[in-house]
Amino acid sequence: MAIRKTTDSALADVLQLETVTTDCYRQVRDQLREVVIRLGAKGTLRLPSEAELSTALGVSRATLRSALQALQQEGRIRRLHGRGTFINRYALGVGANLAEAGAFVDLLGRAGHEPSVRIVDQRVVELGADDATALELTAGTPALQIERVFDAGGEPAVHSVDLVPAALLGENPEQRDAGRSTFEFVETHLGPPVCYSVAEVRPVLPSPALAQTLHIPATQPLLRLRHTHIRDDEQPVAVTVAHINDEYLRFSVIRTYLDE
Repeated sequence: MAIRKTTDSALADVLQLETVTTDCYRQVRDQLREVVIRLGAKGTLRLPSEAELSTALGVSRATLRSALQALQQEGRIRRLHGRGTFINRYALGVGANLAEAGAFVDLLGRAGHEPSVRIVDQRVVELGADDATALELTAGTPALQIERVFDAGGEPAVHSVDLVPAALLGENPEQRDAGRSTFEFVETHLGPPVCYSVAEVRPVLPSPALAQTLHIPATQPLLRLRHTHIRDDEQPVAVTVAHINDEYLRFSVIRTYLDE
């Protein structure tokens, strides 16, 4: 990225990231996560000023503040009034934060694996009772089902199934590009992006079919994440059920309290 002139040459060395082409909150948030990781690796725990960061990233102060607030809520930084913004050194080793939105392919990459994604199936099905309730619909409502397997170094690590109401997708929903993740699919095909997700976390034993898909014995527990994804207009637009082999991906939770 061509970085604008800044008084902090160390910042310029760290911000060798992809260009933020638009004033996009999500891009800036992801960029700042990289900044935190890279500065932390250098032993620098204080972030540059908002002015320096907004200039270096080429975005507005308002967008930058929103992204900084997201990292604060994730527990990755602390913003102390009158003192500055500091990296939480205890969170530096956390690869996958359960409270952090992200595609599994990205989370596997951060965990040190060579990630890839396969689309196993994509078809219209009828919603079961639980999924219909989560989407504020009636059982039997048509929905697009997208089944993906996320690989780590060529080995299956995560199995996920997305359900998106077919009425939101128009004609031939099964022909839509599934993309890499639920977030990407919703943003591409439904307009407003996912604003937040509500997750249920449970340990489960795999079904025989799931054990075969993930190349594990039927006695090996998996972590099941069941997300309901909600847009910024407060409409639930997708349900994701993911089964994760913790040999490849483990989650942590950073609990945050009020800063000074």
